[in-house]
Amino acid sequence: MKTRGWLCIPIVMFVVLLSSCTRGTLEMTDELNKPLPLNKTKITIGSKSMTEQYLLLKMTSLVLRQHGYPVNEMVTLDSDAVRSAMEAGVIDLYWEYTTTARQYYQKQAPIYDADEVFRLVSESDAKKGIIWLPRSQFNSSWALLMRDDAAKQLGIRTISDLARIFKEKRLTMKFATNDEYQQREDGMKRLQDIYDFVVPKNQIVAMDTSLLPQAVKEARVDVAVGLASDSRIKDHHLVIIEDDRHLFPPYHAAPVIIKKTLDQNEEISELIKPITEVIDNNNMSELMYQVDILHKDVTQTARNFLLQKHILQP
Repeated sequence: MKTRGWLCIPIVMFVVLLSSCTRGTLEMTDELNKPLPLNKTKITIGSKSMTEQYLLLKMTSLVLRQHGYPVNEMVTLDSDAVRSAMEAGVIDLYWEYTTTARQYYQKQAPIYDADEVFRLVSESDAKKGIIWLPRSQFNSSWALLMRDDAAKQLGIRTISDLARIFKEKRLTMKFATNDEYQQREDGMKRLQDIYDFVVPKNQIVAMDTSLLPQAVKEARVDVAVGLASDSRIKDHHLVIIEDDRHLFPPYHAAPVIIKKTLDQNEEISELIKPITEVIDNNNMSELMYQVDILHKDVTQTARNFLLQKHILQP
């Protein structure tokens, strides 16, 4: 879902090139290219290559631009690239996830309390000159996905229900996940430990994250460990099985910014705050549905949302 690393010169060049190549994909508008005042610091905002990240990038960019900041948007490949770019001073600001920082950048065991993990990652990153601004309620965590009709037929509402059915009736039930989740400390092993059941290896199917919802939709597998924020859940008539024993650690999204940049532009924290106060899983899922399934322009989708929430002025 979200992975890490240190930056060397070739990666910096790759990040810059990738940013240029993806600009057309994000469909920059004429308004975003208008001349801006020269009395504001130019802010480079980063993003991972995920729809939710594109939306967060655009929301942040639109708000800062409306308040007179020249903005450079830089799309990177993944967590490794965007984090490394920030540590190298190539970008000033991007949106990160609490448990991603905890496990992959800081190499610490996952914590399952949302406020505690936010506090600890904030304290650790502050020592590196990276400041976490207040987090949102958008939790881009893992989830168990099933077809809605199959879950209802089997009487499965929670993961405890799933574990019981698996042990009692469905010993051939197939689970799909990506390779990363099979290796993670908070992955398949924890799932089986917490819910007290064992999935034989020959019933676990590894595939790319992007293929998981489609595999469930087509009944090639019964259950997939996917992302709770995946826009295809709605489109494919899937359901998220309730995590009644709190298996999955929180991945709340929050803007992170270089301390030097924030010290020179203290108002940025207050300008971005309204975004963090309104985004949550429901509205982010709907926004991603508009972009991924309905193929709406990501910039205009972000703008309309901010206008509806009175964060941008018409």
